[in-house]
Amino acid sequence: MAEAIQHNRLPRNFHQSFVPERQYISAMLKFAASGGEGDQQAIGAATGIPTGESSGKVPAILNYCRGMGLVRLGGQERSAVKKPELTPLGRVVLLEDPYLKTGISQWVSHLNLCGPLTGADVWFHVFFAGASPLGTTFARSQLETHLSLIYRSKDVIGPLVRMYEQDASFRVCAALAETSGTIVRRPAPINDEFGFAYGAWLLQLMADHFPISAQVAVTELDGKAGWRTIPGWDIGSHQRVLELIERKGLIAVDRHMEPWLIRPAMPVETAWKRIYDDML
Repeated sequence: MAEAIQHNRLPRNFHQSFVPERQYISAMLKFAASGGEGDQQAIGAATGIPTGESSGKVPAILNYCRGMGLVRLGGQERSAVKKPELTPLGRVVLLEDPYLKTGISQWVSHLNLCGPLTGADVWFHVFFAGASPLGTTFARSQLETHLSLIYRSKDVIGPLVRMYEQDASFRVCAALAETSGTIVRRPAPINDEFGFAYGAWLLQLMADHFPISAQVAVTELDGKAGWRTIPGWDIGSHQRVLELIERKGLIAVDRHMEPWLIRPAMPVETAWKRIYDDML
């Protein structure tokens, strides 16, 4: 698993045990759109996100928004005053699906949260680096062991599973589901309405990980960026997704080479604006 580029993933306990509640993500996106900035208390006052001693959710929600690729931070990262700015994804989500009710919004946010560069470290170690050792069905105790070996600490799971089970959070995505101590990992769904969303995500991965390459081998894109591993697609599903994205006009695939080569056919900023174009 190549990690040549320096990563800036969210640390293990960035969430302070809170799940990402979509109503608060929406409030943070609106705050970013308004050009707002402030410390925790000021952001809480402007957004309605709780700021109590033990219930202060502003830092967690802001970090979730960053890890999901919805905002980036302007100004000094270590300053107490935070100035969130919408990314192209954050802008289109706020415009088209401000409460992240759709599968498109929830899945793309989830895929970003698992990313090796700016995602969340625990999600990265479960959905990308740990995808092979964990498999698609595993015991909660197995997940505990997997994470405790990485962090030399117990109780690391936090809201990782819970967020995909709660309606207020990411239940439509449901990337993980737990029954009687057994956790099942669900692959990202493949259907026509997701074509632009997966395509925009792919183009973003190429821009972030291979900024000077005109074309990229699918194996390299997965090895560095998790293009196939993070969504959990097998070989057949992966080929179907590439066909879908190519049909939408976002990429060109050279199938004469082995492994296949992908070339962008649309600017990534344009692609993000179109992720809801085929919503039923």
